Amino acid sequence: MGYPMENGIATYSSVSHEYYVLQINGRVISMYRRYADAVKAGLEFKYQFPHDDIKVCVKNSAEEAKQDTVFH
Repeated sequence: MGYPMENGIATYSSVSHEYYVLQINGRVISMYRRYADAVKAGLEFKYQFPHDDIKVCVKNSAEEAKQDTVFH
C-alpha cells in the first residue's frame, strides 16, 4: 500500500485536482477549491433566493470549471 505523502511533503499525484462549481438556475456563478466553501456560498444564495435552483457540482479539471466563472 502506498502513502500519499512522502517525507511530510505531498506529492503532485496525491493532491486532489477537483474543483467545486456553484450553479444557479443552470448558470455557473463561481468556482471553489474546497467543498465546504462552495456549500457555504450555496446556502447563502439559497437563503437570499429560496425559489432558485442552486447546485454544487464537481469538476475534475480547472479548464472545465473556469468557463464563465469567478475563482475563489
